[in-house]
Amino acid sequence: MIKKELETQLSQALKELGFDNIDLKLERPKNPDHGDYASNVSFQLAKTLKKAPPLIAEDLKSKLKDNKISEIVDFNPVSGFLNITLKPNYLLERLQTIETVPDFKTSNQKILLEYVSANPTGPLHIGHGRWAVLGSAIASILKYSQHTVLTEFYINDAGSQVNHFKDSVKAAQEGNPIPEDGYHGAYILDLAKSDVDPLKKMISLQKSTLASIGVEFDTWFFESLLHNDGKVALIIDWLSKKELSYTKDDALWFKSTDYGDDKDRVLIKSDGQYTYFLVDIAYHFDKISRADLLVNIWGADHHGYVPRVRAAVMSFLDEERDISEAFKVIIGQLVSLVKEGKPVKMSKRTGEMISLDEVVEDIGCDATRFFLLNKSADTHIEFDLDLAKKSSQENPVYYIQYAHARIASLLKKSELKVVPCPEYLELNNYERDLSLLLIQLYDKVLESAVKFSPHILAQYLFDVAKAFHLFYHNCQILNAEEPDKSKRLFLLSKTQFVLKEVLSILGITAPDSM
Repeated sequence: MIKKELETQLSQALKELGFDNIDLKLERPKNPDHGDYASNVSFQLAKTLKKAPPLIAEDLKSKLKDNKISEIVDFNPVSGFLNITLKPNYLLERLQTIETVPDFKTSNQKILLEYVSANPTGPLHIGHGRWAVLGSAIASILKYSQHTVLTEFYINDAGSQVNHFKDSVKAAQEGNPIPEDGYHGAYILDLAKSDVDPLKKMISLQKSTLASIGVEFDTWFFESLLHNDGKVALIIDWLSKKELSYTKDDALWFKSTDYGDDKDRVLIKSDGQYTYFLVDIAYHFDKISRADLLVNIWGADHHGYVPRVRAAVMSFLDEERDISEAFKVIIGQLVSLVKEGKPVKMSKRTGEMISLDEVVEDIGCDATRFFLLNKSADTHIEFDLDLAKKSSQENPVYYIQYAHARIASLLKKSELKVVPCPEYLELNNYERDLSLLLIQLYDKVLESAVKFSPHILAQYLFDVAKAFHLFYHNCQILNAEEPDKSKRLFLLSKTQFVLKEVLSILGITAPDSM
Protein backbone atom coordinates (compact mmCIF):
# COMPACT_ATOMS: atom_id res chain seq x y z
CA MET A 1 0.00 0.00 0.00
CA ILE A 2 1.47 3.33 -1.13
CA LYS A 3 0.31 5.50 1.76
CA LYS A 4 1.54 3.10 4.42
CA GLU A 5 4.86 2.60 2.61
CA LEU A 6 5.45 6.35 2.42
CA GLU A 7 4.48 6.81 6.07
CA THR A 8 6.95 4.10 7.09
CA GLN A 9 9.79 5.58 5.02
CA LEU A 10 9.16 9.14 6.19
CA SER A 11 8.92 7.99 9.83
CA GLN A 12 12.28 6.25 9.44
CA ALA A 13 13.80 9.35 7.86
CA LEU A 14 12.54 11.52 10.72
CA LYS A 15 13.84 8.99 13.24
CA GLU A 16 17.29 9.30 11.68
CA LEU A 17 17.01 13.04 12.32
CA GLY A 18 16.28 12.34 15.99
CA PHE A 19 12.50 12.65 15.91
CA ASP A 20 11.05 9.53 17.51
CA ASN A 21 7.46 8.63 18.40
CA ILE A 22 5.90 10.80 15.72
CA ASP A 23 2.30 9.83 14.96
CA LEU A 24 2.79 10.30 11.24
CA LYS A 25 -0.29 10.28 9.03
CA LEU A 26 -0.27 11.28 5.40
CA GLU A 27 -3.39 12.75 3.85
CA ARG A 28 -4.30 13.88 0.37
CA PRO A 29 -4.17 17.72 0.21
CA LYS A 30 -7.39 19.44 -0.85
CA ASN A 31 -5.47 21.39 -3.49
CA PRO A 32 -3.62 18.95 -5.81
CA ASP A 33 -1.19 21.73 -6.73
CA HIS A 34 0.20 21.45 -3.20
CA GLY A 35 1.47 17.91 -3.75
CA ASP A 36 0.38 14.29 -3.68
CA TYR A 37 0.38 13.86 0.11
CA ALA A 38 0.57 16.18 3.11
CA SER A 39 1.96 15.66 6.62
CA ASN A 40 1.26 17.73 9.75
CA VAL A 41 4.53 16.62 11.38
CA SER A 42 5.66 20.26 11.70
CA PHE A 43 2.65 21.04 13.87
CA GLN A 44 3.39 18.02 16.07
CA LEU A 45 6.97 19.21 16.60
CA ALA A 46 6.13 22.89 17.15
CA LYS A 47 5.75 22.64 20.94
CA THR A 48 8.92 20.59 21.40
CA LEU A 49 11.07 22.71 19.10
CA LYS A 50 9.44 26.00 20.15
CA LYS A 51 9.27 27.11 16.52
CA ALA A 52 6.49 27.96 14.10
CA PRO A 53 5.34 25.05 11.87
CA PRO A 54 6.28 26.82 8.59
CA LEU A 55 9.88 27.23 9.81
CA ILE A 56 10.02 23.60 10.95
CA ALA A 57 8.69 22.42 7.58
CA GLU A 58 11.42 24.38 5.76
CA ASP A 59 14.09 22.96 8.10
CA LEU A 60 12.82 19.41 7.53
CA LYS A 61 12.90 19.88 3.78
CA SER A 62 16.52 20.98 3.98
CA LYS A 63 17.54 18.14 6.31
CA LEU A 64 15.71 15.43 4.36
CA LYS A 65 17.17 16.31 0.96
CA ASP A 66 20.17 14.04 1.59
CA ASN A 67 18.06 11.21 3.02
CA LYS A 68 17.24 8.09 1.00
CA ILE A 69 13.56 9.06 0.90
CA SER A 70 14.46 12.00 -1.37
CA GLU A 71 15.16 9.48 -4.12
CA ILE A 72 11.43 8.85 -4.48
CA VAL A 73 9.77 12.10 -3.33
CA ASP A 74 10.18 15.87 -3.43
CA PHE A 75 9.26 17.93 -0.37
CA ASN A 76 7.22 21.10 -0.65
CA PRO A 77 6.35 23.03 2.55
CA VAL A 78 2.93 24.72 2.33
CA SER A 79 1.48 26.75 5.23
CA GLY A 80 3.37 24.67 7.77
CA PHE A 81 2.52 21.31 6.21
CA LEU A 82 5.31 19.16 4.82
CA ASN A 83 3.85 18.18 1.47
CA ILE A 84 5.16 15.37 -0.71
CA THR A 85 5.25 14.93 -4.48
CA LEU A 86 6.11 11.50 -5.86
CA LYS A 87 8.94 11.32 -8.37
CA PRO A 88 8.39 9.70 -11.80
CA ASN A 89 10.71 6.77 -11.05
CA TYR A 90 8.64 5.88 -7.97
CA LEU A 91 5.39 6.11 -9.92
CA LEU A 92 6.84 3.79 -12.57
CA GLU A 93 8.01 1.30 -9.95
CA ARG A 94 4.56 1.21 -8.34
CA LEU A 95 2.77 0.88 -11.68
CA GLN A 96 5.02 -2.03 -12.63
CA THR A 97 3.96 -4.02 -9.56
CA ILE A 98 0.30 -2.97 -9.43
CA GLU A 99 -0.97 -6.39 -10.53
CA THR A 100 0.63 -8.06 -7.51
CA VAL A 101 -1.85 -8.11 -4.63
CA PRO A 102 0.00 -7.13 -1.43
CA ASP A 103 -0.13 -8.74 1.98
CA PHE A 104 -2.80 -6.66 3.71
CA LYS A 105 -1.58 -7.94 7.11
CA THR A 106 -5.15 -8.28 8.33
CA SER A 107 -6.10 -9.90 11.61
CA ASN A 108 -6.92 -13.60 11.80
CA GLN A 109 -10.43 -12.78 13.03
CA LYS A 110 -13.26 -14.82 11.56
CA ILE A 111 -16.04 -12.44 10.54
CA LEU A 112 -19.68 -13.52 10.32
CA LEU A 113 -21.60 -11.08 8.14
CA GLU A 114 -25.39 -11.32 8.38
CA TYR A 115 -27.55 -9.27 6.06
CA VAL A 116 -30.93 -9.02 4.30
CA SER A 117 -32.62 -11.64 6.57
CA ALA A 118 -36.01 -10.59 5.21
CA ASN A 119 -39.14 -12.32 6.44
CA PRO A 120 -40.06 -15.16 4.03
CA THR A 121 -43.54 -13.71 3.67
CA GLY A 122 -43.27 -11.72 0.45
CA PRO A 123 -41.10 -10.63 -2.49
CA LEU A 124 -37.93 -8.64 -1.84
CA HIS A 125 -38.06 -4.88 -2.49
CA ILE A 126 -35.39 -2.31 -3.34
CA GLY A 127 -34.53 -1.78 0.35
CA HIS A 128 -33.70 -5.47 0.68
CA GLY A 129 -31.70 -5.08 -2.51
CA ARG A 130 -29.57 -2.36 -0.96
CA TRP A 131 -28.65 -4.53 2.03
CA ALA A 132 -28.04 -7.51 -0.25
CA VAL A 133 -25.69 -5.62 -2.56
CA LEU A 134 -24.01 -3.80 0.32
CA GLY A 135 -23.43 -7.01 2.27
CA SER A 136 -22.12 -8.96 -0.70
CA ALA A 137 -19.74 -6.13 -1.63
CA ILE A 138 -18.44 -5.83 1.95
CA ALA A 139 -17.87 -9.60 2.03
CA SER A 140 -16.01 -9.42 -1.28
CA ILE A 141 -13.82 -6.53 -0.11
CA LEU A 142 -13.01 -8.29 3.17
CA LYS A 143 -12.12 -11.52 1.38
CA TYR A 144 -9.98 -9.64 -1.16
CA SER A 145 -8.11 -7.99 1.72
CA GLN A 146 -7.46 -11.48 3.14
CA HIS A 147 -10.04 -11.69 5.93
CA THR A 148 -11.92 -14.89 6.73
CA VAL A 149 -15.60 -14.18 6.11
CA LEU A 150 -18.81 -16.19 6.47
CA THR A 151 -22.02 -14.74 5.00
CA GLU A 152 -25.40 -15.63 6.45
CA PHE A 153 -29.11 -15.04 5.80
CA TYR A 154 -31.30 -15.53 8.89
CA ILE A 155 -34.69 -16.95 7.88
CA ASN A 156 -37.50 -16.00 10.27
CA ASP A 157 -39.51 -19.17 9.65
CA ALA A 158 -41.09 -19.24 13.12
CA GLY A 159 -43.46 -16.84 14.82
CA SER A 160 -46.66 -14.96 14.15
CA GLN A 161 -45.73 -13.38 10.80
CA VAL A 162 -45.12 -16.75 9.19
CA ASN A 163 -48.39 -18.05 10.65
CA HIS A 164 -50.27 -15.08 9.17
CA PHE A 165 -48.56 -15.74 5.84
CA LYS A 166 -49.55 -19.40 5.80
CA ASP A 167 -53.10 -18.56 6.86
CA SER A 168 -53.34 -16.06 4.01
CA VAL A 169 -52.28 -18.60 1.38
CA LYS A 170 -54.60 -21.23 2.84
CA ALA A 171 -57.56 -18.82 2.76
CA ALA A 172 -56.84 -18.01 -0.88
CA GLN A 173 -56.62 -21.72 -1.73
CA GLU A 174 -60.00 -22.35 -0.11
CA GLY A 175 -61.61 -19.34 -1.75
CA ASN A 176 -62.13 -17.59 1.57
CA PRO A 177 -61.39 -13.92 2.39
CA ILE A 178 -57.82 -13.35 3.50
CA PRO A 179 -57.69 -12.51 7.25
CA GLU A 180 -57.44 -8.82 8.08
CA ASP A 181 -54.04 -9.34 9.72
CA GLY A 182 -52.85 -11.47 6.79
CA TYR A 183 -50.96 -10.71 3.58
CA HIS A 184 -53.00 -9.33 0.70
CA GLY A 185 -50.55 -9.07 -2.21
CA ALA A 186 -51.24 -10.61 -5.60
CA TYR A 187 -48.34 -12.99 -4.95
CA ILE A 188 -50.51 -14.72 -2.32
CA LEU A 189 -52.96 -15.71 -5.06
CA ASP A 190 -50.06 -17.01 -7.18
CA LEU A 191 -48.76 -19.08 -4.27
CA ALA A 192 -52.26 -20.44 -3.67
CA LYS A 193 -52.26 -21.96 -7.16
CA SER A 194 -49.18 -24.07 -6.38
CA ASP A 195 -49.00 -27.39 -4.56
CA VAL A 196 -45.56 -26.46 -3.20
CA ASP A 197 -45.35 -25.45 0.47
CA PRO A 198 -45.76 -21.63 0.35
CA LEU A 199 -42.92 -20.99 2.81
CA LYS A 200 -40.47 -23.11 0.81
CA LYS A 201 -41.69 -21.49 -2.40
CA MET A 202 -41.20 -17.95 -1.07
CA ILE A 203 -37.72 -18.74 0.23
CA SER A 204 -36.87 -20.19 -3.18
CA LEU A 205 -38.18 -17.05 -4.91
CA GLN A 206 -36.13 -14.82 -2.61
CA LYS A 207 -33.00 -16.87 -3.34
CA SER A 208 -33.67 -16.52 -7.06
CA THR A 209 -34.08 -12.75 -6.74
CA LEU A 210 -30.83 -12.44 -4.81
CA ALA A 211 -28.99 -14.59 -7.35
CA SER A 212 -30.15 -12.20 -10.10
CA ILE A 213 -28.04 -9.45 -8.52
CA GLY A 214 -25.08 -11.71 -7.80
CA VAL A 215 -25.83 -12.34 -4.13
CA GLU A 216 -25.35 -15.75 -2.54
CA PHE A 217 -24.83 -16.84 1.06
CA ASP A 218 -22.60 -19.40 2.73
CA THR A 219 -25.36 -20.23 5.22
CA TRP A 220 -29.15 -19.98 5.29
CA PHE A 221 -29.92 -20.17 9.01
CA PHE A 222 -33.48 -21.12 9.98
CA GLU A 223 -34.93 -19.61 13.16
CA SER A 224 -36.86 -22.85 13.73
CA LEU A 225 -33.55 -24.64 14.36
CA LEU A 226 -33.02 -22.52 17.47
CA HIS A 227 -36.28 -23.86 18.87
CA ASN A 228 -35.99 -27.43 17.61
CA ASP A 229 -32.39 -27.84 18.76
CA GLY A 230 -33.14 -26.46 22.23
CA LYS A 231 -30.95 -23.36 21.79
CA VAL A 232 -33.62 -20.96 23.04
CA ALA A 233 -34.09 -23.07 26.18
CA LEU A 234 -30.31 -23.19 26.51
CA ILE A 235 -29.95 -19.39 26.54
CA ILE A 236 -32.74 -19.05 29.12
CA ASP A 237 -30.84 -21.44 31.39
CA TRP A 238 -27.49 -19.76 30.65
CA LEU A 239 -28.78 -16.28 31.53
CA SER A 240 -30.31 -17.62 34.74
CA LYS A 241 -27.07 -19.29 35.84
CA LYS A 242 -25.15 -16.07 35.10
CA GLU A 243 -27.74 -14.18 37.18
CA LEU A 244 -28.49 -11.98 34.18
CA SER A 245 -32.25 -12.54 34.24
CA TYR A 246 -34.98 -12.02 36.80
CA THR A 247 -38.76 -12.33 37.16
CA LYS A 248 -41.03 -9.30 37.53
CA ASP A 249 -44.78 -8.96 36.86
CA ASP A 250 -44.90 -12.63 35.89
CA ALA A 251 -42.44 -11.97 33.04
CA LEU A 252 -38.76 -12.90 32.62
CA TRP A 253 -36.40 -9.96 32.09
CA PHE A 254 -32.81 -9.57 30.88
CA LYS A 255 -30.52 -7.23 32.83
CA SER A 256 -29.54 -5.31 29.73
CA THR A 257 -28.92 -2.11 31.73
CA ASP A 258 -25.86 -3.87 33.18
CA TYR A 259 -24.38 -3.54 29.69
CA GLY A 260 -25.35 0.00 28.75
CA ASP A 261 -28.96 -0.37 27.57
CA ASP A 262 -31.39 2.31 28.77
CA LYS A 263 -33.78 -0.25 30.32
CA ASP A 264 -34.05 -3.96 30.99
CA ARG A 265 -35.80 -6.03 28.32
CA VAL A 266 -38.50 -8.70 28.47
CA LEU A 267 -37.47 -12.21 27.42
CA ILE A 268 -40.66 -14.15 28.21
CA LYS A 269 -43.99 -12.35 28.46
CA SER A 270 -46.42 -12.88 31.32
CA ASP A 271 -48.50 -15.16 29.08
CA GLY A 272 -45.46 -17.40 28.50
CA GLN A 273 -44.73 -16.24 24.94
CA TYR A 274 -41.12 -15.77 23.90
CA THR A 275 -40.18 -12.29 22.72
CA TYR A 276 -38.35 -11.81 19.44
CA PHE A 277 -35.45 -10.45 21.49
CA LEU A 278 -35.05 -13.72 23.40
CA VAL A 279 -34.79 -15.67 20.16
CA ASP A 280 -32.36 -13.07 18.83
CA ILE A 281 -30.15 -13.55 21.90
CA ALA A 282 -30.13 -17.28 21.24
CA TYR A 283 -29.21 -16.62 17.60
CA HIS A 284 -26.33 -14.31 18.50
CA PHE A 285 -25.15 -16.76 21.14
CA ASP A 286 -24.97 -19.37 18.39
CA LYS A 287 -23.21 -16.95 16.03
CA ILE A 288 -20.54 -15.93 18.53
CA SER A 289 -19.61 -19.60 18.85
CA ARG A 290 -18.86 -19.66 15.11
CA ALA A 291 -17.00 -16.37 14.63
CA ASP A 292 -14.92 -13.71 16.36
CA LEU A 293 -16.64 -10.63 14.94
CA LEU A 294 -20.38 -10.43 14.24
CA VAL A 295 -21.42 -7.82 11.67
CA ASN A 296 -25.12 -7.12 11.11
CA ILE A 297 -26.54 -4.90 8.37
CA TRP A 298 -29.87 -3.45 9.47
CA GLY A 299 -32.27 -0.83 8.18
CA ALA A 300 -32.81 2.51 9.89
CA ASP A 301 -35.97 1.18 11.54
CA HIS A 302 -33.77 -1.12 13.66
CA HIS A 303 -31.67 1.72 15.10
CA GLY A 304 -33.31 1.50 18.52
CA TYR A 305 -32.78 -2.25 18.62
CA VAL A 306 -28.97 -2.01 18.55
CA PRO A 307 -28.27 -1.28 22.27
CA ARG A 308 -30.16 -4.32 23.57
CA VAL A 309 -28.49 -6.72 21.13
CA ARG A 310 -25.11 -5.18 21.89
CA ALA A 311 -25.86 -5.70 25.58
CA ALA A 312 -26.65 -9.36 24.94
CA VAL A 313 -23.42 -9.92 23.01
CA MET A 314 -21.44 -8.12 25.72
CA SER A 315 -22.83 -10.57 28.26
CA PHE A 316 -21.29 -13.43 26.25
CA LEU A 317 -17.77 -11.98 26.27
CA ASP A 318 -14.89 -12.29 28.68
CA GLU A 319 -14.32 -9.08 30.65
CA GLU A 320 -11.04 -8.28 28.89
CA ARG A 321 -12.61 -8.49 25.43
CA ASP A 322 -13.87 -5.23 23.95
CA ILE A 323 -17.32 -5.25 22.37
CA SER A 324 -15.99 -3.39 19.31
CA GLU A 325 -13.90 -6.46 18.51
CA ALA A 326 -16.92 -8.75 18.62
CA PHE A 327 -19.98 -6.85 17.41
CA LYS A 328 -20.69 -4.24 14.76
CA VAL A 329 -23.95 -2.99 13.28
CA ILE A 330 -24.14 -1.12 10.00
CA ILE A 331 -27.32 0.95 9.91
CA GLY A 332 -28.46 1.87 6.44
CA GLN A 333 -30.86 4.47 5.18
CA LEU A 334 -33.78 4.04 2.80
CA VAL A 335 -33.93 3.89 -0.98
CA SER A 336 -36.55 5.80 -2.95
CA LEU A 337 -37.14 5.07 -6.62
CA VAL A 338 -37.46 7.95 -9.08
CA LYS A 339 -38.79 7.80 -12.64
CA GLU A 340 -39.36 10.76 -14.96
CA GLY A 341 -38.29 13.00 -12.10
CA LYS A 342 -41.02 11.78 -9.76
CA PRO A 343 -41.03 9.32 -6.83
CA VAL A 344 -42.32 5.87 -7.75
CA LYS A 345 -43.69 3.44 -5.16
CA MET A 346 -46.29 1.37 -6.93
CA SER A 347 -45.77 -0.95 -9.88
CA LYS A 348 -47.91 -0.18 -12.94
CA ARG A 349 -47.93 -3.91 -13.64
CA THR A 350 -49.11 -5.20 -10.26
CA GLY A 351 -50.49 -2.12 -8.55
CA GLU A 352 -48.31 -2.96 -5.54
CA MET A 353 -44.90 -1.94 -4.19
CA ILE A 354 -42.23 -2.27 -6.88
CA SER A 355 -40.29 -5.47 -6.30
CA LEU A 356 -36.54 -5.89 -6.58
CA ASP A 357 -37.17 -8.30 -9.46
CA GLU A 358 -38.87 -5.53 -11.45
CA VAL A 359 -35.96 -3.11 -10.90
CA VAL A 360 -33.37 -5.68 -12.00
CA GLU A 361 -35.48 -6.67 -15.00
CA ASP A 362 -35.73 -2.99 -15.98
CA ILE A 363 -32.11 -1.83 -15.62
CA GLY A 364 -29.99 -4.98 -15.19
CA CYS A 365 -27.73 -6.37 -12.49
CA ASP A 366 -24.71 -4.10 -13.05
CA ALA A 367 -26.63 -0.83 -12.84
CA THR A 368 -28.60 -2.07 -9.83
CA ARG A 369 -25.44 -2.98 -7.94
CA PHE A 370 -23.54 0.20 -8.76
CA PHE A 371 -26.39 2.60 -7.95
CA LEU A 372 -26.93 0.84 -4.61
CA LEU A 373 -23.21 0.96 -3.78
CA ASN A 374 -22.42 4.47 -4.95
CA LYS A 375 -23.30 6.15 -1.65
CA SER A 376 -22.46 5.54 1.98
CA ALA A 377 -24.86 3.18 3.77
CA ASP A 378 -25.96 5.97 6.12
CA THR A 379 -27.05 8.16 3.18
CA HIS A 380 -30.52 8.08 1.66
CA ILE A 381 -30.48 6.98 -2.00
CA GLU A 382 -32.66 8.52 -4.69
CA PHE A 383 -32.46 5.78 -7.30
CA ASP A 384 -33.08 7.34 -10.72
CA LEU A 385 -34.30 4.47 -12.89
CA ASP A 386 -34.14 6.54 -16.09
CA LEU A 387 -30.53 7.55 -15.45
CA ALA A 388 -29.55 3.95 -14.69
CA LYS A 389 -30.68 2.91 -18.19
CA LYS A 390 -28.93 5.68 -20.11
CA SER A 391 -26.08 4.80 -22.47
CA SER A 392 -24.30 8.08 -21.88
CA GLN A 393 -21.66 9.68 -19.70
CA GLU A 394 -24.42 10.88 -17.35
CA ASN A 395 -24.81 7.28 -16.19
CA PRO A 396 -21.84 6.55 -13.88
CA VAL A 397 -21.80 2.77 -14.39
CA TYR A 398 -21.93 3.19 -18.17
CA TYR A 399 -19.17 5.82 -17.92
CA ILE A 400 -16.95 3.39 -16.00
CA GLN A 401 -17.67 0.32 -18.13
CA TYR A 402 -17.18 2.34 -21.31
CA ALA A 403 -13.71 3.31 -20.10
CA HIS A 404 -12.83 -0.38 -19.78
CA ALA A 405 -14.31 -1.22 -23.19
CA ARG A 406 -12.48 1.67 -24.86
CA ILE A 407 -9.17 0.52 -23.39
CA ALA A 408 -9.80 -3.06 -24.53
CA SER A 409 -10.42 -1.77 -28.06
CA LEU A 410 -7.26 0.35 -28.08
CA LEU A 411 -5.08 -2.49 -26.79
CA LYS A 412 -6.56 -4.83 -29.39
CA LYS A 413 -5.77 -2.35 -32.17
CA SER A 414 -2.20 -2.00 -30.88
CA GLU A 415 -1.72 -5.74 -31.67
CA LEU A 416 0.57 -6.06 -28.66
CA LYS A 417 0.15 -9.31 -26.74
CA VAL A 418 2.27 -7.99 -23.88
CA VAL A 419 2.61 -4.27 -23.22
CA PRO A 420 6.26 -3.56 -22.34
CA CYS A 421 7.18 -1.38 -19.40
CA PRO A 422 8.95 1.88 -20.32
CA GLU A 423 12.35 2.53 -18.78
CA TYR A 424 11.36 5.97 -17.59
CA LEU A 425 8.13 7.88 -17.18
CA GLU A 426 8.17 11.53 -18.16
CA LEU A 427 4.55 12.45 -17.61
CA ASN A 428 2.29 15.26 -18.66
CA ASN A 429 -0.47 16.35 -16.28
CA TYR A 430 -3.11 13.95 -17.68
CA GLU A 431 -0.74 10.98 -17.54
CA ARG A 432 0.42 11.86 -14.05
CA ASP A 433 -3.10 12.35 -12.66
CA LEU A 434 -4.12 8.95 -14.01
CA SER A 435 -0.96 7.24 -12.71
CA LEU A 436 -1.38 8.71 -9.25
CA LEU A 437 -4.93 7.38 -9.04
CA LEU A 438 -3.96 3.92 -10.28
CA ILE A 439 -1.30 3.34 -7.64
CA GLN A 440 -3.86 4.07 -4.90
CA LEU A 441 -5.74 0.85 -5.73
CA TYR A 442 -4.77 -1.15 -2.66
CA ASP A 443 -4.99 1.87 -0.34
CA LYS A 444 -8.61 2.25 -1.45
CA VAL A 445 -9.32 -1.46 -0.95
CA LEU A 446 -7.86 -1.32 2.55
CA GLU A 447 -9.80 1.84 3.44
CA SER A 448 -13.02 0.23 2.20
CA ALA A 449 -12.33 -2.91 4.25
CA VAL A 450 -11.48 -1.04 7.45
CA LYS A 451 -14.57 1.17 7.16
CA PHE A 452 -16.89 -1.54 5.78
CA SER A 453 -17.68 0.99 3.03
CA PRO A 454 -17.92 -0.20 -0.60
CA HIS A 455 -18.91 3.30 -1.76
CA ILE A 456 -15.24 4.27 -1.39
CA LEU A 457 -14.37 1.83 -4.18
CA ALA A 458 -17.38 2.88 -6.26
CA GLN A 459 -16.23 6.51 -6.11
CA TYR A 460 -12.64 5.45 -6.83
CA LEU A 461 -13.84 3.66 -9.96
CA PHE A 462 -15.55 6.81 -11.16
CA ASP A 463 -12.43 8.91 -10.45
CA VAL A 464 -10.21 6.49 -12.41
CA ALA A 465 -12.66 6.44 -15.32
CA LYS A 466 -12.81 10.24 -15.32
CA ALA A 467 -9.01 10.55 -15.29
CA PHE A 468 -8.79 8.01 -18.11
CA HIS A 469 -11.35 9.81 -20.29
CA LEU A 470 -9.47 13.10 -19.80
CA PHE A 471 -6.21 11.36 -20.67
CA TYR A 472 -7.78 9.77 -23.76
CA HIS A 473 -9.23 13.03 -25.09
CA ASN A 474 -6.03 15.01 -24.53
CA CYS A 475 -3.27 12.54 -25.44
CA GLN A 476 -2.69 10.74 -28.71
CA ILE A 477 -2.17 7.03 -28.15
CA LEU A 478 -1.98 4.77 -31.21
CA ASN A 479 -0.78 7.62 -33.44
CA ALA A 480 1.69 9.00 -30.90
CA GLU A 481 5.43 9.04 -31.55
CA GLU A 482 7.75 6.89 -29.47
CA PRO A 483 8.42 6.78 -26.58
CA ASP A 484 5.01 8.36 -25.86
CA LYS A 485 3.11 5.59 -27.63
CA SER A 486 4.66 2.79 -25.56
CA LYS A 487 4.29 4.78 -22.35
CA ARG A 488 0.61 5.44 -22.99
CA LEU A 489 -0.14 1.85 -23.95
CA PHE A 490 1.53 0.84 -20.69
CA LEU A 491 -0.77 3.24 -18.81
CA LEU A 492 -3.75 1.80 -20.68
CA SER A 493 -2.92 -1.75 -19.61
CA LYS A 494 -2.58 -0.73 -15.96
CA THR A 495 -5.81 1.29 -16.09
CA GLN A 496 -7.63 -1.68 -17.57
CA PHE A 497 -6.35 -3.88 -14.75
CA VAL A 498 -7.50 -1.47 -12.04
CA LEU A 499 -10.95 -0.98 -13.54
CA LYS A 500 -11.49 -4.70 -14.02
CA GLU A 501 -10.17 -5.56 -10.56
CA VAL A 502 -12.40 -3.11 -8.70
CA LEU A 503 -15.47 -3.86 -10.82
CA SER A 504 -14.94 -7.54 -10.03
CA ILE A 505 -14.64 -6.83 -6.30
CA LEU A 506 -17.97 -4.98 -6.44
CA GLY A 507 -19.64 -7.75 -8.44
CA ILE A 508 -19.97 -5.72 -11.66
CA THR A 509 -18.89 -6.87 -15.11
CA ALA A 510 -16.08 -5.27 -17.13
CA PRO A 511 -17.16 -5.56 -20.79
CA ASP A 512 -14.58 -5.46 -23.59
CA SER A 513 -17.11 -3.90 -25.96
CA MET A 514 -20.28 -1.84 -25.59
